Amino acid sequence: MTQGKDSSDENFGILLGWNSSPAGERIALKMQSTRKIVESEEDVREYRYFLSKEQAVQLGNYLYTLAGETAPIRKKRGLIERLFGG
Repeated sequence: MTQGKDSSDENFGILLGWNSSPAGERIALKMQSTRKIVESEEDVREYRYFLSKEQAVQLGNYLYTLAGETAPIRKKRGLIERLFGG
């Protein structure tokens, strides 16, 4: 917390959902949250972020670690997939 601000100035909430999509070399991330039980559209706040692909990977790995999980490991492509672009 920044000195001089009271706790009501802090942003907090309950994550309701998120959506992401490619945005050129970046990833567009939209997150929705609320501070209370949702009774109307005005109760939902939306935040939009643009992340580099590296930031997205770091965030994903960080969240896996916090959750006590390990990130999935990509299966290496076999010879047929490499030859035929699968």
